[in-house]
Amino acid sequence: MALKGRNLRVAGDVWVPWVLLKQEQGGTLQASGILIDFLDILAEKLNFTYRVVKSVDGEWGRLLSNGSTTGMIGMCQRKEADMALGPFSITYVRSRVIDYSVPLYVDNFGIFLPRPRLERDLAGFTKPFAWEVWMVLLAMLVTSCLLVMLMKVAEDRWHLAPAVVDTKVTQAPSWDLSPILQADPLNLKPRTLRGRLLLGVWLLGALILGAAYEGVLTSLLASPRVPVPVNSLEDLIKYAHLPWSVEAGTALHQLLGDAKAGVYKKVTEGAFLISSLFEEKDNMKKKRFAILCDFFSMKQVMSDDYSLTGECNYYIAQEIITSTSMAFVFPKGSALVSQINKWLMMMRESGLVNRNLDELTSNATTCLVPPGKEFGVKTLVLSLDDFAGVFLLLATGLAISGAVFTVEKILQRRQCV
Repeated sequence: MALKGRNLRVAGDVWVPWVLLKQEQGGTLQASGILIDFLDILAEKLNFTYRVVKSVDGEWGRLLSNGSTTGMIGMCQRKEADMALGPFSITYVRSRVIDYSVPLYVDNFGIFLPRPRLERDLAGFTKPFAWEVWMVLLAMLVTSCLLVMLMKVAEDRWHLAPAVVDTKVTQAPSWDLSPILQADPLNLKPRTLRGRLLLGVWLLGALILGAAYEGVLTSLLASPRVPVPVNSLEDLIKYAHLPWSVEAGTALHQLLGDAKAGVYKKVTEGAFLISSLFEEKDNMKKKRFAILCDFFSMKQVMSDDYSLTGECNYYIAQEIITSTSMAFVFPKGSALVSQINKWLMMMRESGLVNRNLDELTSNATTCLVPPGKEFGVKTLVLSLDDFAGVFLLLATGLAISGAVFTVEKILQRRQCV
C-alpha cells in the first residue's frame, strides 16, 4: 500500500504557523503546526512514518556562486532529506537542483514597516497652498504695494486726483493686505479709475484665494492625512530615516542578492539580515525598521497584534516586489512527488489550505487601510498643538511689533532732545 510504512526524513524549520519546533529533554525534536497536520494526513493516506530534521544552517536555501546550496534546499539536493516542508517559493534557480510539489497557495513579497502616525506640524496652516503659490502671492503683494506707493508719490508730485481718500504713502500696503485678510476694503474709498481697478482686481483675487485656502484648510483639519514615506523600494532607498532588513536564506534574499545593478542591488547593499519576521516583530516597532518578507506573514503579525492590543501598529507598503507559488520540496527525480501531489491537490481543492490562511489573518482586515483611516471618520477636536504654528507666528509678530514700537519711541525722544 503506497509507501509501505517507509520512514521519511522531513526537513523543516520554524515558520509560524506552518512549522513549530521544540527540542525535548531527550534530544527529540517535537514538531507541530499547519504543515505538520497536513503531513499527518499524507502519512495516513500513503502509509508512511516520518521524523523531522532541522535545517543544517537555519536557512531555507540559496544557490551560492561556488555551486553549493544552503539550507533545506541543500539538504534535499544532497539527499540528506526525503522532502522539506517550507513552504518554499517556487523559483527557476531552485528548480535546477530540486523538484517541487504542486503549489499550496500563491503569495506576494513586499515591504513591512511600522505604521506611520499623524504628527503635529507647526507649519500646517501653510499646507493648503504649495510653496510656489506662496512665493508668487508674496511677489504679487510686494509688487502691488510698490505700485500703490508709486501712485501716491506721483499724486503728491504732480497734484493728481488721489486714488484713495486720506491715504498716506506708508498706508499703501493696506490696499493689498485688506482684501487678502478679508478685512473691510470699503474704508479705502477708491476715487479714481486706477484706484478702483487695482482694488477690484485684488478683491477678485482675494475672493478666489481666500475661498480656496479656507476650504482646503478645513478639509485638512477635519480629515487629516497621514503621510506615508515608504510605499516602494525606491522610496525605501531615498527615505533616510528607516533602516531595512531581509530574512536570511530566503528566495527573496537570493533574488535581491543576485542583482548586479539597479534598485535590487541598492536594497541588498543597504539591508541587514534577520532570521525571521516573527522573531523581530516587536523589535521593528521599537527600533523602527522595515522588513522585506511575504504578505501572509505580514498579515498574520498584523492580525495577532490587533487581537492583542486593539491597535494597528504595522503597515504593508503598496508595491509588490515579486509574486510566487509556495510548495513542498523534494530531491531531484524523487518518486514521492507524484504520490504526494495527488493528495495535496485534493487538500487544496477542498479549501483546507485557504481556510487556514483566512482564519489566521482574519483580524488583519481592520489594519489593511491607509494610515489614519483605521476606525473610520472621527470628529476632530482641535487642540493647542494643532494651532501651535499659528500661535508661534502671532507671538513672533507681536515681538517684532513691540521691538519696532520701542525703536520708534527711542528715535522720537532723540529728535525732541
